[in-house]
Amino acid sequence: MIFFHSGRSLIWLLVCYWTLLSFNLSAQHKRLDLVLATPNKEIFGPDGSKFYMYTDRTFEGKPSKPWEGGKYGYVRNPKRTSSGILYSKFHEGIDIKPISRDSRGIPLDKIRSISHGKVVHTSRSAGASNYGRYVVIEHDWGYGKFYSLYAHLADISCTNGQIVRSGTSIGTLGYTGDGINKTRAHLHLELNLMISKKFGSWYRKHYVSPNKHGLYNGINLAGIDIANLYKEYRRNPLISLPEFISKTETYWKILVPNKGIPLIMKSYPWLASRLSEAVNNPSWEISMSPSGIPLKIEPNDKKVKSPIISWVKYSATPHSWNTRSRLTGTKNTAKLTSSGQRFIQLLLWE
Repeated sequence: MIFFHSGRSLIWLLVCYWTLLSFNLSAQHKRLDLVLATPNKEIFGPDGSKFYMYTDRTFEGKPSKPWEGGKYGYVRNPKRTSSGILYSKFHEGIDIKPISRDSRGIPLDKIRSISHGKVVHTSRSAGASNYGRYVVIEHDWGYGKFYSLYAHLADISCTNGQIVRSGTSIGTLGYTGDGINKTRAHLHLELNLMISKKFGSWYRKHYVSPNKHGLYNGINLAGIDIANLYKEYRRNPLISLPEFISKTETYWKILVPNKGIPLIMKSYPWLASRLSEAVNNPSWEISMSPSGIPLKIEPNDKKVKSPIISWVKYSATPHSWNTRSRLTGTKNTAKLTSSGQRFIQLLLWE
């Protein structure tokens, strides 16, 4: 039995339960129905070089073209350490090689929607973003909206608001955007959570340049490991994204003052943990992946005036290498950098 110490406590708990209950009642969970975004099927093969586009790299004076640089995760900017070579730059998606070119070497592969959804953003100007020409599709599988992003396109054949099915053609693979030439033409593919639906006001506070992409600016999208998702989906077509994301490693946790239910928890209610204990809790503790994906949000009884790191995974190398420079420090000690502070502000922005 739960005893309430005040009417405010009862109201607060009812609000928390209503948030999850409304989610559960309205959710109509659907299968992911994932398909590959290009005709290249080598993601399931033994040779990654046939699927991933290589990156041009010079490390310790030696040039190379590692295909591993096209994978998801910390796969770029190698650094030699006493523990071996580590990588400090995060790659948000996967870079997929074309399998068909014309006599001039121009890619011919058609790009397809990875699942059913709605086109919510088309950036048709090749110079408007590092992504070049890109498309964002919103997917609603019943547990919050996710966003697939298709970048470096040669052309776009879909329109904003268009309803698409798994496999609907949306454009052609290309090499628009910074640092890409015809030889390295590829599709950059992401599947993302949206950090904040209030991104516009946050962006105006922190940036002078205009935001040309609204909510679908890359800063506001946090990519999950779509390559492993494809493989997990092949093994288990009933897998859900919350189930898949729950397997992600926690690298750091942060305490933030309780100013109400965090907006991102309203967008993704499955992030909530131990919500029945959220009675006058002075803070929330948010568990984060190395790349900055929120994994869990739970009430905490510690009072804090501003966000503070409550736990970090031990690392003999700088935490900045493992957190996209959002943390500083080493070993068991860490604190937010200015970049990390801006990120947490975005995560909590109202």
